[in-house]
Amino acid sequence: MGGKAQMANRRKTDIHRIITKKTKYMKKAKWMTLLMGLCALMAMTSCLDDNDDKGLTNEQVKKAMQTMKGDYTGTLKWRASTSNNYDSLNNVRWTVNDTAMIIHDFPVSSLAAGVVDGEINDSLRNAMKAAPAQELTCGISFYNTKDFLTPYCVMNIMPYSVLIKDAEINTRLYDLKVNFLNMNSNSMGYFNAEKKAMELYMRTYNLEANNQTQKGNYTIVYYQLVSNNQ
Repeated sequence: MGGKAQMANRRKTDIHRIITKKTKYMKKAKWMTLLMGLCALMAMTSCLDDNDDKGLTNEQVKKAMQTMKGDYTGTLKWRASTSNNYDSLNNVRWTVNDTAMIIHDFPVSSLAAGVVDGEINDSLRNAMKAAPAQELTCGISFYNTKDFLTPYCVMNIMPYSVLIKDAEINTRLYDLKVNFLNMNSNSMGYFNAEKKAMELYMRTYNLEANNQTQKGNYTIVYYQLVSNNQ
């Protein structure tokens, strides 16, 4: 029993150390450090998958979605991995329904931030900048955290791919697709049930042109979306 108690104490110490570790590039570092610790230490429970006895129950998942359900307004920030400077857009609207989150009028042009500098990529950059806004649907799943929804919950954010049809690049037309990464510390969300406040993080994974993955001309874009009542 003494050995188990020591292991439990060491685990608590390790969790505390991870949660209190500083994050360099996120403005709201206290929540990002929490999310990074949880990403490594907590079990994942999906809205769509059956839950085992170590995960959240279906009732807990339904309650979480019902609690978050509604309309939100906030500020969207983004930057390329090669830059420390954020661009931003105010009054971004999004909705949480029974199964997903939908970002209305997502600025597809912001994805141009990931185009690598250089004249050779100017045509690609201009094509992405000219792309109109779209609705961006994001799947949601939850981390099985202690005191779930009292008042906090932590989510995995899974944005669907963004499609740009018939983008003109160097006089030719291409179908572009930007894919997002999930199940990592840059693709997570935090919800405060008491304030009904939300903070979300997303990051791109890659760019495809006519189903061919592009290499050397596109880098990661990081996103942060924070509700006004944070």
